[in-house]
Amino acid sequence: MAAEHQHTIDAEGDVDAIAQHVASALHAAIVGDGDAAQRDLGHLLERAAHLVAQKQALAGTKSDTRDLIAELAFVRVRNAFGALIEGDGEARNPAKLAEWILGAVVAGASIAEFASAVDASILANTGPRDFSFAGRSDFIALEEVLQMIGAGRHTGRLQLENAGNRIDIYVRGGRVAFLDPHRLDRRVLPGGPLGGVRAISAEAFEEAERTRVTDGIPLLVSLWTRGELGRSDARGTMRRLGMEVLFEFFRDEGGVRFAYERLDALPGFAVEHDLGVGITPVLLELSKQLDDWRGLARVFPDAAEPILPAIDLMRRVANLDLGALEIQVLTYIGGGVSPLEIVEATGLPLFDVYRLLTRFAQVGAIDAPGGRESLDALRPDSGDELQDAFDALDANDDGVAVHSALDRILGGDG
Repeated sequence: MAAEHQHTIDAEGDVDAIAQHVASALHAAIVGDGDAAQRDLGHLLERAAHLVAQKQALAGTKSDTRDLIAELAFVRVRNAFGALIEGDGEARNPAKLAEWILGAVVAGASIAEFASAVDASILANTGPRDFSFAGRSDFIALEEVLQMIGAGRHTGRLQLENAGNRIDIYVRGGRVAFLDPHRLDRRVLPGGPLGGVRAISAEAFEEAERTRVTDGIPLLVSLWTRGELGRSDARGTMRRLGMEVLFEFFRDEGGVRFAYERLDALPGFAVEHDLGVGITPVLLELSKQLDDWRGLARVFPDAAEPILPAIDLMRRVANLDLGALEIQVLTYIGGGVSPLEIVEATGLPLFDVYRLLTRFAQVGAIDAPGGRESLDALRPDSGDELQDAFDALDANDDGVAVHSALDRILGGDG
């Protein structure tokens, strides 16, 4: 054993030797070689300058700052402990030890929070440049921004960014052509075997994010190409997922930064997957979702509050026609979990989790923290009728199509 582990502490003298190694490692981390430090500083300044330029132009990806900070922290820890660790084997691998220390001391969530703070500081102190117009939603509401773009009938890109995400909205002729979210909270989609759900693999998300950075291909296009979003109705699927993320920006009360840039032509992916959706139907759909959200938020005012099931929960849900998602959510109820924990466990957005939980609360299977009056105030779902109305508004450039859509709503004979 001693022969295999020559660096094991087997005498008091070894303590002094290890102390010298530690001192050497700390010296390398803090002081280091002068020339190497200058080279590192120059490289850091170049990377930081590039990052600031990207953020000022609202270009690149949402994770650029986090990735740079994580890379710098990882490299520093790895280089410092390279002077301490000697010998072979995984336990003595500087990269492996650096991974362990970085994960234990500097958690990924902390890096992400710090990166968000850096991004906010960059944008607050420099502001975006070279845009047709830019601002914040606490000064000009996002719906007013979209209405202005729709009225102008221009071709361009509207970028929305908050602390956790970014979405690029490509428009042509005053209509939404493509929605490009930089991050998706949803991890499951309907349409699995036997009417179940289909999970989007973590590997697919990671590969799609890398492809965005290296090739500039939108997240939704990459996932679609890999078959993660199914094989039918590409535009419909991308529209639903994009609208889901856009809704999160509209309900963000912390303020959203926006910037609009006129373009001579749309990028190829936006032309290929052109949604062709009018601004008015988009705003009406978002307005309905916001109304629904406010009602659901009154039923569950605190997403971190544990869900309280009824003693006879199973009897109360016995007569419900439960789908795969309802059954999946139902399995998490009873262990003191909160809606946020169900979001994390299932990969469903909070809006979907609230809707499913509300259905259980309406039959008394779980407690409604907002009281019975919050359930009674919920309006019935009128999704089909509203969708027909959206279709009518979306066809406003075609008189025949307008009459056809209105006939479906009003029951006319044409």
